[in-house]
Amino acid sequence: MAELLNDIEWSEPTLSIVYDPEWEAEVKADIGKVMDLHMRTSRSLWLRNIALKWPRYEPKEFPRKLADICILVAAQENACRYCFGVARSWMRLWGYSQQMINNIERNTQMAELDEKEKVLIRFCRNLARSNPRPPKNDRDALLRLGYSPLAVAEMAFFIVNQCLVNRVSTFLAVPPMTELERLPNSLLGRVLRPLIGKKLRSMSWTETGKLEGDPKSFPGVVQKLIGLPAAKAMNDALQGAFESEGLSRKLKVLMFAVVANSLECEFCIAETHDMALKCGFTEEEFNKALATLSSPYLNENEEKILSWTRETIHFQNGPMQSRVKELAQEVGETLMLEAIGVASLANSTVRLAVLL
Repeated sequence: MAELLNDIEWSEPTLSIVYDPEWEAEVKADIGKVMDLHMRTSRSLWLRNIALKWPRYEPKEFPRKLADICILVAAQENACRYCFGVARSWMRLWGYSQQMINNIERNTQMAELDEKEKVLIRFCRNLARSNPRPPKNDRDALLRLGYSPLAVAEMAFFIVNQCLVNRVSTFLAVPPMTELERLPNSLLGRVLRPLIGKKLRSMSWTETGKLEGDPKSFPGVVQKLIGLPAAKAMNDALQGAFESEGLSRKLKVLMFAVVANSLECEFCIAETHDMALKCGFTEEEFNKALATLSSPYLNENEEKILSWTRETIHFQNGPMQSRVKELAQEVGETLMLEAIGVASLANSTVRLAVLL
């Protein structure tokens, strides 16, 4: 049973806020308000853009109602106190009843949902949980019920999109937005709910650019998203992570490989193997690095980050947040933030490979 909101363990923030006036002006121009998450990710150019845009992704191929439910389910399954509180508040402000939210949280069968909707929610819960990694027949069940392959691809991206933000927020221990959580039950919230809900909807984001050229990283995963705004969004995230200078490319390849091996994803295992050979590993060096979580190519701090990566696949909030704070003191907050971003993206990419 997934945890309820007030049962989730949550610590003080693990990394400090970094003020960046130019970035804050950009965020304010986009959504009108700079939030804690935007400032705690500001040191990483690629990660801060994901934190700003991905939570607002607007689906094209499946109903908005199901997307709203997926946001709540993913946050609950990942036990992200910050995202869970935001999702519950958004749903109330969008007009969903407290009873419906309670039923979703308790995984109760809801009479107002049809079979297609129930199966999608089950897919969302299983993919977000990924313990074990969901089998392909979970995806196939959606296809049999009449969802198009493109719709299923977008559903999977949407879920792992939320999971990435859940992980980043949890590893950072972003403080809950208590004012937002109180708003739906306040007099102001009850009176202005339609206007506030409409304002929230207006903040949704759709990638308008086109994916140019062939994907450089995990092409099989990205190509399953062709025809969706998600294709460029996913490709840009992978490109941003691998081109970032915060961590060495060898370390990032190994981080993805650790997640792929732990989740037994054959495609991502093969992909990271090829990536490792291209960036200088021999077959023996790569296999030994995965077995020992160490490598002559990595310095002491990078080996610590690689070892921590395995912990990011399945974890408990309290110990993980303590571990992040401890590791940040050893490797520095800038490297730790990059590690959080790469590990979170690796977890989402491997889970998205359920489409293959």
